[in-house]
Amino acid sequence: MTLGRRIKYYMIGALMGGLLSFFIFNGRGCGWLPGNRVLQTIKTSKIITSKQDKCFLECNDISANAIYQLIENGDVNFSESDPKNKNYSISNDSLRLSFQLNLKDSLPITIINNIPNPNNCACDTVPNYEYTTLYQPNAMVLERLKNLTLSIKEKVLCELNCFGLNEQDVQKIFEEGEILFEQSYPNRTPNPIYYIKHTKNDIEYLYWVEQGATKSRLIHVVNYNENNLKEGEPLSTLFEQSLKIRDCECY
Repeated sequence: MTLGRRIKYYMIGALMGGLLSFFIFNGRGCGWLPGNRVLQTIKTSKIITSKQDKCFLECNDISANAIYQLIENGDVNFSESDPKNKNYSISNDSLRLSFQLNLKDSLPITIINNIPNPNNCACDTVPNYEYTTLYQPNAMVLERLKNLTLSIKEKVLCELNCFGLNEQDVQKIFEEGEILFEQSYPNRTPNPIYYIKHTKNDIEYLYWVEQGATKSRLIHVVNYNENNLKEGEPLSTLFEQSLKIRDCECY
């Protein structure tokens, strides 16, 4: 068989394999596809909406969980989008929304706009120039962290021991914990940081968890006391004031 014919057969086989993979997986897992690139950008951006549009969302029973499920599993409808102005229509079986990308800042921002209003919601008096952040639902983030391998370094095990905590207590935060989104860094790349509050025996603890590609890393744990923070101080200050571990002894 000549070289030219071999190349011809190879190209035909590669084309057929590519088409078969596309139709079987519907393009998912192919990060280079335009729709998947758009979705990935939205996933790693800060998602905001005007207070008026948030009113429309709530009135029409469109929850944050439904929106993030749409971003996770939806499809970009380029025929209804305006890529030139970075406005994209995304839909799944039950929901269709419009997302406006703003990539000018260091942290990409996505604005949910053009909310459908089939229920004729009375949101006209709500300001459309004030914006609010739409965070992922607490349970959705905890479930994602729970499904990753838990990583705890020896020094952090010592911190846990100093507070009378153990690895089982850490596992419970992924079921019962409260993420303090306003103080966390959910859009940090490549590793988002979450501050998770959890109570044991009427004592509140704050866990610093970093999300990796395959692991949830417990970085620190402290006794959570807001009174130890001055006005405007970040939660990370509490960790700086935390117990100093030396040779696994508590101080």
